[in-house]
Amino acid sequence: MRSVSNKSSWILLSISLIDWVVLDISLVISAFFGWWPMQPLTEFSVIDDLLLANVAYLIARVYEPITLHHRMVNPATVMKNAFKTTLLYILVYDALLGMTHAFVPGFFRSMTVFAIAFVCLTIERMFLRKILHYIRKSGHDISRAVLVGHGVMMDSVKAEMKDGWNGYEIVGEFGNTVKDGVMPLENLLPFIQNRQTDELFLSMVEKYDDNWLNLLLTECEQQVVRVYYVPESYSSKERHTVPMEFGNAYVLAQYNEPLMNVMNRIKKRVFDLVITIPFLCLVFPFVYLIVALVTKITMPGPVFFKQKRTGYDGKDFWVYKFRSMKMNADADNLQATKGDPRVPQWGKILRHANIDELPQFINVLKGEMSVVGPRPHMLAHTEYYSARIGDYMVRHYVKPGITGWAQTHGLRGETKTVDDMARRVEMDIWYIEHWSMWLDVSIILKTIRDVVKGDDNAY
Repeated sequence: MRSVSNKSSWILLSISLIDWVVLDISLVISAFFGWWPMQPLTEFSVIDDLLLANVAYLIARVYEPITLHHRMVNPATVMKNAFKTTLLYILVYDALLGMTHAFVPGFFRSMTVFAIAFVCLTIERMFLRKILHYIRKSGHDISRAVLVGHGVMMDSVKAEMKDGWNGYEIVGEFGNTVKDGVMPLENLLPFIQNRQTDELFLSMVEKYDDNWLNLLLTECEQQVVRVYYVPESYSSKERHTVPMEFGNAYVLAQYNEPLMNVMNRIKKRVFDLVITIPFLCLVFPFVYLIVALVTKITMPGPVFFKQKRTGYDGKDFWVYKFRSMKMNADADNLQATKGDPRVPQWGKILRHANIDELPQFINVLKGEMSVVGPRPHMLAHTEYYSARIGDYMVRHYVKPGITGWAQTHGLRGETKTVDDMARRVEMDIWYIEHWSMWLDVSIILKTIRDVVKGDDNAY
């Protein structure tokens, strides 16, 4: 039986060849702007440069494998992989030029070619990801999975498999309790022997006979079926537990928190400042002048609005916004609703384009917020929802953000029910557990896209 990785080898080869062509196209684009060839023109320099560039890609490809075809990979990981591949490609390319005594290009020229190549490679891989999504939803490049047992975590695994992008087909479900299409455990071994299966997911909630379990694992090895253990979970809170060293013992952390790592916190803070300082110095003064002028004409009162909200570690802080409502006594307790009489036409424009949030870059500069993170909520909402949503306060494990993962997935504006807020909390915790610099970049890009398109939930 072919393994899943072997079934996908043709996809990997195809992506590699397309990468190769796209990087060559990026050199043509660079040539159009006068940034390539890297070395001064001679009779054979274009051919030499192209040859060295393609050798550089082969070397970069060896050390930075392609991941966009992997199941469960997200766009941020695809972008991160493209960045690392392109950077390594340019470094090796420059090194080869130096080693051949042809020409050592300057930093600016190299970084310009790198930027063009990175943009081209990222667009190509995102496009290929869409095509691969379509292929898998059409029933091709499918991994056939068998689920054994039950439990909260097994239900989560099953839900993930139903996402067409992940490319899974559940060919059988087995358990001690036979119901709703679940077959008895005694039928599992013959099923594995006679039905093509690629992966088996074994829930640790069920109690298995040791002899039967050994026979099952041996049969899976014989049939080249990969086995994954699904841990026991007593509640839906145990979503992304990770093993951690605790002296000579090991413990499972309830949540994976990349930002507990000091270096990751430093990287995120530097990233925030690199965006915030230029924005506050070069863009914000002009935005402020326009907003202040129109606000003073249309809405008597202060230009800024500040409100206490819940921040990092559950501590309160003052958040700054451009005032988008008329002066009212309910600002600290009631969310804006559709057709809210407190929001005049100018306020609607500010909110629809997210301009009212821009003063929060001051909070980012002060270290109270980050550019990306869970949105900070009013104190009244924190008190209300924390009593009704068990993991609500987990969203405060990181600094709140001007934009976030939930907001780029349509979850912004008014929360009419507790379930609405629970979905936001779920998204916020997913962000906390999967944080990376590239995830932040992808969220910012999605936010810019949403601002240009407009958001109907922003009222």
